[in-house]
Amino acid sequence: MSLTPEILLSSAARERCISNINELPSFNIRGGSPKNTASVLVPVCVDNGEVCLLYTLRSSNLSSHSGQVSFPGGKIDKDETVYDAALREAEEEIGVPAKDINIWTKMKQVQGRDGNMLITPVVGEIMNFDMDKLTPNEGEVADIFTIPMKVFCDTNNHGCYKYNNFAIPVYNGGKHTVWGITGMITHMFLNSFLPKELYCPDFLKKEYKLHELLPAKL
Repeated sequence: MSLTPEILLSSAARERCISNINELPSFNIRGGSPKNTASVLVPVCVDNGEVCLLYTLRSSNLSSHSGQVSFPGGKIDKDETVYDAALREAEEEIGVPAKDINIWTKMKQVQGRDGNMLITPVVGEIMNFDMDKLTPNEGEVADIFTIPMKVFCDTNNHGCYKYNNFAIPVYNGGKHTVWGITGMITHMFLNSFLPKELYCPDFLKKEYKLHELLPAKL
């Protein structure tokens, strides 16, 4: 099966993805009951003719997770839905207005690394995507980049970071390494989105230590 936009972004493929996502379990590797909630956008787009996921590299000036790869997102404000928050954060962080994002569905909540946050990923397609038109928030975002599906399907780009007996996915092959909570969300989405014969992850082939994944301190 092909990875072309015509196939992967067809109505049938989208509905199949949504159905698969709705069957996903919640994911909690820390236990407890976090009190804070956040939402992130999992942005699907077509860049240079290829279906991709879009990521941001967090600014080194941020107090938490600085210099790490993430999806656009943040805390859910009072009276906001998870969809409202994801769309608002996408516009604030990368300059994509809500009208340009076609929301597919939301995924099950995942627990943040610090254990105090429940994160709801919201899957949405950025329509008529143009990287040159993005406007990163310089106070929060150091870089914006995309990774095409063919990179995710190549097991040579797979690895893991082990935490509490869980193998957390690591993806190389893009401009920056994707791992941690963002890696878990990425895998959960790809496992729902891509045909099984094309996406056959092999995360255990290489294990990374934490110091290999954290950004270097200057």
